[in-house]
Amino acid sequence: MAKGKLDPVTLEIFWRRFNSTVDELAATLKRTSFSTVVRDVNDYATAIFDAEARLLAQSPESTPGLCGPLGHMLRCMLGQNPPAELVEGDVLIGNNPWDGSGHHNDITVTTPVFHGGKLIGYTVSCCHHVDIGGRRATTESRDNYEEGLRIPHLKVFRAGELNRDVMAFIAGNVRSPETVIGDLRAQFAANHVGSERLRGICEERGWDDLQDLADEVIARSEALARAEIARIPSGIYRHRAAIDIENGDEVILNCQVTIGDEAIEVDYAGSSPQVDSAVNCTLTYTASYTTFAINCMLNLPINMNEGTLAPLITKADKGSILNCDERRPTFGRTSVGNHLVEIIYNAVAKAVPGRVVAGAGATPMWGQYLFGQRKDGGKFAPLNCVNGGMGARPDRDGVSCLTFPVNVGNAPIEVLESDVPVLCRRKELWVDSAGPGKFRGGFGQEYEVEVMDGEFGPDGDMLVSFRGGRFNHPVPGVLDGRAAPMAELYINGERRKAGIQRTMAGGDSFLCRIPGGGGFGDPADRPREMVARDLEDGLITEAHAREHYGYEPAREEVGDD
Repeated sequence: MAKGKLDPVTLEIFWRRFNSTVDELAATLKRTSFSTVVRDVNDYATAIFDAEARLLAQSPESTPGLCGPLGHMLRCMLGQNPPAELVEGDVLIGNNPWDGSGHHNDITVTTPVFHGGKLIGYTVSCCHHVDIGGRRATTESRDNYEEGLRIPHLKVFRAGELNRDVMAFIAGNVRSPETVIGDLRAQFAANHVGSERLRGICEERGWDDLQDLADEVIARSEALARAEIARIPSGIYRHRAAIDIENGDEVILNCQVTIGDEAIEVDYAGSSPQVDSAVNCTLTYTASYTTFAINCMLNLPINMNEGTLAPLITKADKGSILNCDERRPTFGRTSVGNHLVEIIYNAVAKAVPGRVVAGAGATPMWGQYLFGQRKDGGKFAPLNCVNGGMGARPDRDGVSCLTFPVNVGNAPIEVLESDVPVLCRRKELWVDSAGPGKFRGGFGQEYEVEVMDGEFGPDGDMLVSFRGGRFNHPVPGVLDGRAAPMAELYINGERRKAGIQRTMAGGDSFLCRIPGGGGFGDPADRPREMVARDLEDGLITEAHAREHYGYEPAREEVGDD
């Protein structure tokens, strides 16, 4: 490409092409994947990078915990596979938690893109794979090596030839090789489609590479991000909160947000030390949810890329719960890392009340891993996600049963029941589960599942791992908004907490009561007609309306007359 600035029309057209390319990459991945965790839950990420390993675009439907670390993962891969030594047809693979998304299940695949023999960029995909060996999906691991196979940064394709040794080694260490290998092949296909589209841009325009376009996109994005930061009141803002982890324990998250003229630094110094249970976060994972929170707060009119990330800095003490060392288990890092968005928002809420939301009932992520075998001999190992309510917003109520910030989908009942020998007894909004406020949170849900018995049941027992939280500390409101109720989990009628694994047989059941979101603003300021509407719709009880809003149905109705 000839050096110099692009004209505005060309820039806009091809900037949009970057985003449509990554959308197509994501669509290919979902359509060719084998697992429900990719197809229905959206626990994946795709992105494209320039030849300098700078982010150009990433899939907007993906989870922040997978999208955010892709740049760091790519640079670590290239550290062991230098770009000068890559050739067309090479494909890299790896899953080191400290380089990438924080636990072994997320496998990253990177495809270098060549045009006319010149390296012009990279397409990258990362998927949560339902099994990676080791212990099955539990926070009870006490060592990182218990958590499954760690794949070094290897070439899974060499000059277009599949490295069958790498694939055989992976297949030989997982319990569901058909699904894992199937999803890996979906990643290969998706990256290939993205690579073709990047090459197509160069061929269409007669460009040697994409660097002038990439430089312009990143420079303009950074300028826009810094200008938006300059509109926010400068200062140092702090928040400190306790969150519950397994066995009734808790950890402290300490946050200091420093907003300067053109940059934002988030420092978690003083947070709790790393722990024995598998809820520790790597710094890459911590940084992902931190930058996600700030980018949502900035609400830029462009998608995230290297330029929007440039003004954002994340720090955490080495050896802390948010920057653990490589000895520690990390499988359930969502139990801690998902809270970072609300910690940041609580810190800055008074400074920028129109840019934050209240705490979410879907924080941390709720779900169950179900492992077993059907009567027909087929094995199952899905991740079944069920979401609480989103927190209230500055000018409207929160959304019910919408996960934030994890961005995973609610797995449909029909999908779960077709995959696993279970019956969903109940999936309904949990009455009174939204945090009161001028604007209330979204409602959470009650979710009850029974393991089928007899001829329709599993072949043997089923192992279930439970994920979730908010058993000791409720979902917080913001700016005088009230908290949502605490979560409840029952296994065969006995009240338990998440983070555990249990063997379940035919006739056994579990019930999840997942909270709604926190409220925004003083409940006394909520319009009477909005309280009446929630009451009429059966979303709240008269006792709830009376206690939190001072609303007396009979008196209010008489007064209206």
